[in-house]
Amino acid sequence: MRRRILRLVWPTLAAVLALSLQLSGLLTSGERLLRDALLRRLPPRAATHVAAVLVDEAALGRIGPWPWDRARLGALVRAVRAAGARGVAVDLLLPEARPGDRVLASALAAGPSVLAVGVDDSGRWLWPEPALRESGLAHVSFDLDRDGVVRRFSATREIHGRELAAFPLASARLDDPSLPIPVGRVLRPGFQARTIPRLSAADVLEGPAPGGLQGRVVFLGVSAAGLGDRVVTPVSPRGRPEPGVLVEAQAAEAILAGDLLRPASPLLGGLLAFGLAWLTGRLLEPPRRRFRGLVPLVLLAPLPLAMLALAVFHLILAPLAGVLALGAAAGGMAWDRARRSRREAAGARRRISELEALQAELSEARAQEAEARRVVAHELKTPLTSVRGLAQLLAGFDLSEAERSRVAGMVASEAARLAGMVDALLDLERLRLRDFAREARPLDFSALCRERAEILRTGGDRPFDVAVEPGLRVAGDSALLARMMENLVSNAIKYSGPGAPVRIALEAAGRTACLAVEDQGPGIPEEERARIFGRFARGSAQALAPGLGLGLALVAEGAAWHRGTVEVKEGRGGGSRFEVRLPLVPADA
Repeated sequence: MRRRILRLVWPTLAAVLALSLQLSGLLTSGERLLRDALLRRLPPRAATHVAAVLVDEAALGRIGPWPWDRARLGALVRAVRAAGARGVAVDLLLPEARPGDRVLASALAAGPSVLAVGVDDSGRWLWPEPALRESGLAHVSFDLDRDGVVRRFSATREIHGRELAAFPLASARLDDPSLPIPVGRVLRPGFQARTIPRLSAADVLEGPAPGGLQGRVVFLGVSAAGLGDRVVTPVSPRGRPEPGVLVEAQAAEAILAGDLLRPASPLLGGLLAFGLAWLTGRLLEPPRRRFRGLVPLVLLAPLPLAMLALAVFHLILAPLAGVLALGAAAGGMAWDRARRSRREAAGARRRISELEALQAELSEARAQEAEARRVVAHELKTPLTSVRGLAQLLAGFDLSEAERSRVAGMVASEAARLAGMVDALLDLERLRLRDFAREARPLDFSALCRERAEILRTGGDRPFDVAVEPGLRVAGDSALLARMMENLVSNAIKYSGPGAPVRIALEAAGRTACLAVEDQGPGIPEEERARIFGRFARGSAQALAPGLGLGLALVAEGAAWHRGTVEVKEGRGGGSRFEVRLPLVPADA
């Protein structure tokens, strides 16, 4: 009985000692060094999810010294998106307001993006300039071990009640939004994707759309000597510091590829020490009737052997367990690659289908363009024919003064109609050439709508029902917005009966400002609503009404230029309700 108890006592003591040493961290440094060596032995692989566009020495020599103006950074973001990037991760700290912030903000808002947030000397968040905070934000602080090597990072970090995800994790979510954010967890990348596709920012800005960025999360950062932060990872070549943006990209690739280390549990070490001590005791236990004097010594032997086993676990098996977890992930990557191949095949079939649909849309667009040209020629020809006939009438017949005056008035009317049509067409064509990011300005949309409604009410002979929510601001061109509103109100007056009221409403709808103009006219059939905003489009209820068919086209193309939408619905009184929705901007913008 005593011997049986001793058989359990020593393994238990060995397990407790193993747990104590593991929790104390006495052997952690040795584990790290061995794990780093094992990681460097694993074969590297090329990144498949991320790429980098770098402000390197070549970019500084060709574009100009750092820092670049924000408009140029906005152009760089747009060029990266034009190259097919899935998302843009800007690893730059931009805390000060600079000219061109609106251009950069617009470029970031055009698609999935994340912007870096640092930590200042006082330990507070170093936020980007307010105009740039509409994109995703993530922290870029590295977790350094005592030897100055980056082996891990916190998935989230909280300062003064505001919690942010780590930059690599937030960037990886641009590719896979379903990735969870493990609050309070520590992530340990394997850093096996050592080959990150990288391009100079100068090549992206100056040349045609570069290859190699299609479908990837693209990191924008600085790598030129003397600029930006540099850190060392376990796999850094010859232990030399690497640009921080590339380390962030490697970590994001590790997350997307399942290339994360999972450290062995201390409980596993305790159980291993217990098992080895018990097994050693059983193997060395002498026969009961022989060598009885050696029994205490033999029963004590498992203790140093268990300690030796513990050292082996910490210095070899624990690092190996972490790397084997990586190896399992790498081995599982074959299955992942097969799954990705199937997904890519499905994606290829989907892209082929989309291409066929795009070709069909292109053919339809070409047919519509040819029809539009025919309609334009016809619409321009009609007043020209009238003017020519009236001119011949004036020249070939001896008319009385009253008749001559009447015919001259008709000539002037047709010439004005022709001039109006040409002006409207020119306005539409000029609108396509205008740059929203450069020309749009924040404005008080509520004040503009109230002012135009009052002017239109004063110049008309019918009641106006106006309800404008105050303080709504949008980015745009005030003259164009006024023209769009006037076209909608003019249509409402034209198609409503005498004395029928025109309803004008402006209100916030989520993140948009919704301008609604409602008439009491015959309405627009549902099957015609999709095409009513085309150039020279005329609904069946509008066929006999005067007009060129360009007013609603200007409204639709103006709404699109303002990054908004327009649609027509059935009005409450049986007429039509036109709704223009434009993105709201902050009150302090």
